[in-house]
Amino acid sequence: MINGEVMKVTEIVRANGSQLVKLPEEFHLEGDTVSIRRQGEAIVLEPVKAAAWPAGFFQNIRVDDPAFARPSQGLLPPAPRLE
Repeated sequence: MINGEVMKVTEIVRANGSQLVKLPEEFHLEGDTVSIRRQGEAIVLEPVKAAAWPAGFFQNIRVDDPAFARPSQGLLPPAPRLE
């Protein structure tokens, strides 16, 4: 027991120059990708979640400050004639 947590032991499998660690069911991760880093002698795996804005996020943005107004762009050039 370390820091009040029960320690588990699992198998390391070697394949094609890589190491694969069999995770017990209670350690399974969501998704298909993890980030990996060392913390001292520990190796930490964390699921990578897709970056997405909450539904309706951009519809709710309102910028009423005149400082954010688009400056005048001048007159539009004449449109080309399509024949």
